[in-house]
Amino acid sequence: MLKKGNYWLKRVIKDPFSHFLIAGTLLFICYSLYHSSASVNTISVTPSQVTQQRKDDTLYFGSPPSKKELNKDINHVVLKQMLSQQALKLGLEKGDPNLNEMLMQRYLSYVSQLAKINATNTSLLHQYYLTHQARYKHPDMYSLCYHFLTPQEVQHPISTMDSQQCLTDVSKQALLAKLGTKTVDALAALAPNQWSTPIDTPFGAIAIKVLDYQKAGVLSFKQAKQQLAHDFARDDVNSKIAAVIKQYHIALPAGSDFTVNTKTLLNNV
Repeated sequence: MLKKGNYWLKRVIKDPFSHFLIAGTLLFICYSLYHSSASVNTISVTPSQVTQQRKDDTLYFGSPPSKKELNKDINHVVLKQMLSQQALKLGLEKGDPNLNEMLMQRYLSYVSQLAKINATNTSLLHQYYLTHQARYKHPDMYSLCYHFLTPQEVQHPISTMDSQQCLTDVSKQALLAKLGTKTVDALAALAPNQWSTPIDTPFGAIAIKVLDYQKAGVLSFKQAKQQLAHDFARDDVNSKIAAVIKQYHIALPAGSDFTVNTKTLLNNV
């Protein structure tokens, strides 16, 4: 049996037709593997892009583009996407600081827009608030109205004021800067919605009325929502960039005293 196997093996090795058959089979396999693994890149032109291109042409040239002109512009858009993607695949952006800066800003704009969209999700925002609630402390807060008194009103106080200005959720420090020490001291003695007696301030005599007082504590979700959205978006952007940074090894000149890490890189965002 072994002799018979060796006999046929020698015939296959010596036979030119067998060589051709084997080579053709290997070539077919390699060709099939190459084309099955090669991905086809898709360039999509959306209706909104066409509409925007038409608007841009109208704005730039002063009149809507003809069908032929619009077709040429769309061809340019498609070619630009193809060749720019190919340039990136070949690494042609390397060594071009202007192009690298533009790409970086484009990426930052992209992740920032995503973060702002996420920040409109009330559930995500509320979870963020519960996790970072300690950040949103507030000092003593006042909501009040005040009225600048005329000399006659100082001499003959009245119980109702025809004109008044109101402040909502103002800290003690802000009131000190705006209305002076005597005004802040008078707040503690006032009952809610009661006008004070005339108070002398650097800006003239005033009467004040306390609408609401909040002792120092943590802002409610509603009170903190605007700041929460800002902080959530910032942290979302930073987390995405930090994930990108982790994908890279940073090689610095030997003996240099540069400090380049996730923290310092995020400081440049």
